[in-house]
Order: sequence, then structure tokens, then C-alpha cells
Amino acid sequence: MFNAGFSVNSFKKGLLLSVPIVLGYIPVAVAFGVSAVSVGLSRFETFLSSLLVYAGASQFAMISLIGVSHISAVIIPVLLNLRHLIYGSIISHRYDVRMPFVTAFGLTDEVFAVSSSILESESFLWGLELGAYLSWLFGTSIGIFGGEFLMSSFSLSDSLSFSLTVLFFILLLPAFRDGRKLSIVGGGLVALLFHYIGYTFLGILTAGLVIPLLTVKYRR
Repeated sequence: MFNAGFSVNSFKKGLLLSVPIVLGYIPVAVAFGVSAVSVGLSRFETFLSSLLVYAGASQFAMISLIGVSHISAVIIPVLLNLRHLIYGSIISHRYDVRMPFVTAFGLTDEVFAVSSSILESESFLWGLELGAYLSWLFGTSIGIFGGEFLMSSFSLSDSLSFSLTVLFFILLLPAFRDGRKLSIVGGGLVALLFHYIGYTFLGILTAGLVIPLLTVKYRR
């Protein structure tokens, strides 16, 4: 475990290394801002979502489900983010985490990927997280206040309606390379079956809970 107090140099290093994350976050955050306003959320509610929830793909899931069921809109994002418990456990063993609530809030998938390969101080994590967080807020703001202009100028309505599907598909691709095809195909089929009979929400929960258990047993 790396032990150190606050380091300006480490913070700057983290901020600098957040640039690739920033470049990836801004367009997705813009899409979220436009999509959230288009489904009925106010500008304030949309910005507050990114400010407080800050959960990327889960925010898209939230706005896509909020018109179907408020319970689904809360539970599904929570389930999607359970992986962060593992992230936090790993980071806490690699770093001397002195402010866990601050550090945990900014620990996204991309931040975890960078920080798990570079052993630095918690200051480095804060720099990395701050750059990513501010870019998500910035992109959301562009989507909120410039959404109407973007939609009219570039005809983005069709592509933005598909943005959640594309984002989840991108997140799914690494799993194919890691040899989890059985889990992906099995989970997809279970969710599709429940969706076909009219229980989409239950299908997502069932696929998320049952398929991992079956695939682990199969591999053994």
C-alpha cells in the first residue's frame, strides 16, 4: 500500500492523465444532457443527476426507465453499480485512502482502469477523478443548454435515442474478449424472454442474478 499525504505533483499528474477520460466523457455527457431533457427532466434535474449521481451508463438507464417505473429507475442503476464495491476494495488495498467518501465518489470504471495500473498516492486519484468529474458536468451542461441547437443543426435526434444502446454495447465488448460469451449470450436470452412476455424489469434482475451463478458452476 502506498502511504503519503497530499501531493501537488501527484495531483497534477492525475489531472494530466485524466485527459483521455475527459475526451471520452464529454460527448457521452452531451448525449445524456440532451436525452434527459428530451424525456421530460428539467434542466436543473438533469444537471443535478450528473452532479450527485455521476454514474454514466446508469444515468442513461435511469432516464430510460423513469417513464416506465420509478422503482425500476432506482433499482436498476443501483444494481449496475454494485461492481464499484469491488473497485473500492481493490483501491483501498493499493492506496492509503484517507478520505474514502471523496475518493469513492469519483471512482468510475475508467478512473479505476487507470489507477489500478499506476501506483501513486490518493492525491493522484483526486486529480484523475476531478478531471473526469468536471468533464462529465461540462458535457451535461452542453447537452442541457445547447441541445436544441445541436438537434436542429446536426439532426441528432435519431442517434441520441440510440445512445444508451450504443454505450452499453461498448461496455460489453471487453467482456467478449475476456471469454465471457456464455454469460453475455445467456443473460441476453433470459432478458429477451422476459421482455417478450411483458416483464422486462424482472428479466433484467433475473439475468443479472442467475446467469453469473450458472456460468460459474459451468466453468467448474
